[in-house]
Amino acid sequence: MTPVIKIKTLLEVLRAMKASELQNIFIDELKVLLPDWRFVKSQRQFKRVEEGVVWLFHINCINHLDDFDAVADVAVEFKSGKENICIVGAELGNIEGVGQKRFSVTSATEAKSSAERMLCYFKAHGMPFLRKYSNPVDVISTLKQGGKEAMLISPLLNQHPEQINRLTNFYGVSI
Repeated sequence: MTPVIKIKTLLEVLRAMKASELQNIFIDELKVLLPDWRFVKSQRQFKRVEEGVVWLFHINCINHLDDFDAVADVAVEFKSGKENICIVGAELGNIEGVGQKRFSVTSATEAKSSAERMLCYFKAHGMPFLRKYSNPVDVISTLKQGGKEAMLISPLLNQHPEQINRLTNFYGVSI
């Protein structure tokens, strides 16, 4: 039995290059729109230190043949030096309650307008999430209550007790 080797056509290679170029334009536009955030290229995320926590705005690209869709999630990371105390986060559409929110990019012009639309959506849904869950008391309370909101911010139910303990011990919070 001979192995099947898939060879990309020149058109497929050019299309893949086009999608990556569109992704670069999209990310470059977000960099302009988020001047107070540091972009970490290796993780495709924007990072900002805010009152003892780290805010993360992460971008994912879902590639198609000629274009891509961008999706984003946000997270709050509680740290002590380099030690990670707890991290909670969610995808922007899930925060709103509508499921995954995609921003289509099919051209350079659309890359810029999609970046602007994503930023507006981030400001409407991601920023309130980041502000609320930067307070360890809100995180502990939400995780202790359980339910839909707890699963939104931390989908691995078996980690909730450890997250509660770490935050409670580190911040000296009792609820």
